[in-house]
Amino acid sequence: MTNILIVEDDPMVQFIHRNYLEKIGTFDTIYSSETIAEAKKLLSSRSIQLVLLDIRLKDGNGIDFLTDLRRTKQTVDVILITAANEVNIVNDALHLGVIDYLIKPFTLERFEKSIQRYRTKHQALVTDQLDQSQLDTYFEPQTTIAPTVDLDKGLSKATLQLIQGAIKQLPQPFTVAQLTTETGLSHVSVRKYLSFLEDHHFLKGDTIYRKTGRPYKTYQMVTAPHALS
Repeated sequence: MTNILIVEDDPMVQFIHRNYLEKIGTFDTIYSSETIAEAKKLLSSRSIQLVLLDIRLKDGNGIDFLTDLRRTKQTVDVILITAANEVNIVNDALHLGVIDYLIKPFTLERFEKSIQRYRTKHQALVTDQLDQSQLDTYFEPQTTIAPTVDLDKGLSKATLQLIQGAIKQLPQPFTVAQLTTETGLSHVSVRKYLSFLEDHHFLKGDTIYRKTGRPYKTYQMVTAPHALS
């Protein structure tokens, strides 16, 4: 039995979630809550495997609720569905181990991908021990940031993976110089890949003007960088 809880204080949005879930037909029971307090009661009294969680709720913040779930080691999985798209919130959500992060509004197709990501994890972790190929079935779907995006001429997937891995290690925002040091690549190469990621909206660039000296540019993630498959 697999049950799901929708935590959303907008009745219309809650209806859309439920309608999508009923179309997909994956879950046995669909619970719903408009508040964190009610969600906590349901989680303590019902068997729930997945939570669809909004961030800005009537009685609190979804990230704080998620933090509490992790602190108390509740094993429920979480997909965040919210209008909040600030990078610091996305990073907090990723660090807290969300299955996926959907920004409102979204399509049924994108919603289905999110539920499929949960299914993939659930199916991969049904045994006591796993081999690498079983783990890869879970992690590999998340290693594609844009399967429909072709690399520009002169760029390679291997170098892009190196760049993306380095970006995840850097504080946000970061500079070209910091990324160059982290990767060991030349400034010219780093700038080419940053331009590619910025053009395809995986990074946001900002020009910083100083009272003296030349302006410089910083970058920050707008989606979590993953390696291309």
